[in-house]
This record gives sequence, structure tokens and C-alpha cells, in this order.
Amino acid sequence: MEKKTKSRFFKKIYNIALEKIFSLINGKFSISKIEKYFILGTKIFNKKKFKIFQIKNGKIYLDSSEEKYFYIKDNLILKNLSIDTEKLGKNSNILKFGITKFIKKKNLKVISIVSGRDAKNNYYHWLIDVLPKILILEDEIKKNKIKNILVPNYEKRYQVESLSCFFKKNDTNFINLSQNKFLQFDNVIFCTNNSNFEFYNYDLLKKFQNKILKYIKLKKIKAKYDYKKIYIDRFDANKKKDRFLVNEKKLKNKLKKEGFKFITLSNYSFFEQVLIFNNAKLIVGLHGAGLANILFVKKTTKIIELTNSEWPDMYYKLSRCLNLNYNKIICNKVYKNLNIVECSIQKIMRKI
Repeated sequence: MEKKTKSRFFKKIYNIALEKIFSLINGKFSISKIEKYFILGTKIFNKKKFKIFQIKNGKIYLDSSEEKYFYIKDNLILKNLSIDTEKLGKNSNILKFGITKFIKKKNLKVISIVSGRDAKNNYYHWLIDVLPKILILEDEIKKNKIKNILVPNYEKRYQVESLSCFFKKNDTNFINLSQNKFLQFDNVIFCTNNSNFEFYNYDLLKKFQNKILKYIKLKKIKAKYDYKKIYIDRFDANKKKDRFLVNEKKLKNKLKKEGFKFITLSNYSFFEQVLIFNNAKLIVGLHGAGLANILFVKKTTKIIELTNSEWPDMYYKLSRCLNLNYNKIICNKVYKNLNIVECSIQKIMRKI
């Protein structure tokens, strides 16, 4: 007990010392809601204006403990330009403790497509929150001949493959924010964030869809699988933490008789997932990131989402935006505080 008390004491002293040292190095930060001085221009999709910003000698910091992304000019946190900072207050880490990291200065002009909400490791947020920014910023990329792209992550296969649709790998310098959490650039250019489903824009998402499918055709990437009816199998889901259908075995037995193919999306490359969804005529799946692939389906494809009234309705909104044939079936929670649900198999079979 005495050892634990001493350990906590020395840890507290260490943290205080660390904060003091980095306070001298990085200084203290304050919040600014100023936006107009950093507006570079706008890009219009379907009458919707998306703002483009520029910060000279701009800094960007990822606070991974609170999942907040800060754009900073000098030591002013630009709250309206930063990501997931709506509830930023005096008790936030950056104001309470400062930034306890050394800044890495890069003498580069960079385009930033970083985004919050788990975009660095979640397939849905990568597709919806990150990649559309490239199309909003494409004029700036071409005009300024920018080769440096700041991304939230560049480690997963789907991230590398999807980015290859927009950039030539050997001609582009991808800077991974997850590995470099506090950076300064000569010039950083970025755009509006995807708050309140702002990127659910028909023209923007259709251009995104066409860009991916055109690249696949250009590179002659062939569909290895031609499944007309698919069920998204969440076999790789954590049954305690993630969404799970408790009567899935019974459902599979029924679907198998109807000619369904069961697929676990993590077993397929990005391009394979795109082509599987693009070729499918009927898709059934429990609410999860993999359903973001409905971005690539044809309008005649029937989508059936198994969901719960407490879960987000982004796939309904995405389908409505793209005029897709979307249907949903509400499943009931088996346990109040867990995302384990049971769904009426009869209701599902009636929808098919």
C-alpha cells in the first residue's frame, strides 16, 4: 500500500514537472472563434458552399486522449476551424495542461484532409468524413501543385488503396497525423468539416462514387466475386463491445436457402468491397461501418439494414441523399446496456 502511495505521488510530481517544462516550450493556449481571416475560398456542390481555409505557419495538434483536432495560429486555437471542439472549455486538456509534446516543424505547403470521429481507424468515417474533402480541395491541390497530403492515418489497407484513386503514390508525400501528433507547416490548406452530415450532398458523393469506379475501370481491376444477394456477416465483431445479432444463426439458415452469400468485409480489399456492393442486387446487414459501401451500389439495389432505435440513422440519411432503395428493420436489445439485439426473422424474410 505504501509503495502504491509513493508511486502515485512521484507520478503526480512528474506530470506537474512535465506540464511546467512544456508550458515554457510551447506556451499557453487560448481560444479564438475568428474564422474570416483564414477563408481562402469556397467550392460549390449542388448549390452548397464548402469553405476552404488557409493558415500560414499553421499548427495542427491531435489530442488522442479526447479525440480533438486543433488548428492553431501562433497559440490561438481556432475553435470554429478545429474538429470535434464544440464542447471545448477550460477543463479541456489543451487549456488545462497545455501540449506536452515537442512540435515538429516541416517547411512544406500541405493539404489537410484530417477529420475527427474515429476517421483514423473507422471505415465509415474514412469514406464519409475524409475522402470527400479531396474533391472539395482538388482545385487548390492542382493550382498550387501540392504534393504533401496530411491524413489522419496511412496504415490500413483500405486507406492506402482508396487514396490511390486520387493521388499517385510515388508522386505524393502522405504525412500521417497519428504518428506525428503536433506539427507546424509553412502553409496548411483545409476545408469545412463534416458536421451535421454536411457531406451528405448528392453531387459531392456521386462525384466521389464515379471517381472510385472510374479508377477501378481504368486499372482494369476485375470483380473476383459476383454475389447478387449478400449478408454482411459481423463474424469479426467483438460480441461484448460491438453490435451483435443474437439470433444470427437462425437468420443465416433462412438466408442460405434464398441463395445469400455471407461475407465478412474485413476479409476483402477496398476495391473488392466496392465491386461486391456495386454488383449486388440485395444487401442485408446489421448496422455497422461496412454499410458505408452502399455509396457504390446501383439505384435498383435493395438495402435492408437491421438496426435499433437507439443507434444512429446515418445509412437512412445516406440512402435518402443518394435516392437508394433503403429499408430498415428495428431490432430489440437483449440487454439494456449492450448492443446485443434480436431481430424478427419473419420481418426480414418479408422484406426480401
